[in-house]
This record gives sequence, C-alpha cells and structure tokens, in this order.
Amino acid sequence: MKFIKLTSVDQSSIFINVNQIGHFYQVDDVKYSGRVTEKKHTIIGVTTHNNGGFKVIESVEKILKLISEN
Repeated sequence: MKFIKLTSVDQSSIFINVNQIGHFYQVDDVKYSGRVTEKKHTIIGVTTHNNGGFKVIESVEKILKLISEN
C-alpha cells in the first residue's frame, strides 16, 4: 500500500491510500453575499468512503506530484 499525507482545511493530517482514490478536483473560493465563506481547496474522494470526499489544502498539481513520487 502507498499512502500520501495531506492536510485538511482544519489543518489536521489525512493519510490516504493512493490505490483507493476515486476522484479529486479543485474548488475555487466559495462566496456568499460577497464574502468568502470557504477558501480555495481540493476535494479528494476515496472509494472506501461514501461521504463525497475530504477537503484538503493541497492543489491538484501537488496531489499528482505526491502520487507520482510514491
């Protein structure tokens, strides 16, 4: 098994098995009434959880680099 370490939007560490990644995509700033309610982040979904994915601060490019290094 290969794991990568990512950082959730609340600054805690998440270790993800790269063989279980189902999808990941970037979300731009979320605004409500002109205010940013959520900063830019990446959603990474894994096949073992049916929760829509984890919110992490790493970019799509950074995740791809971490995967290719393992």
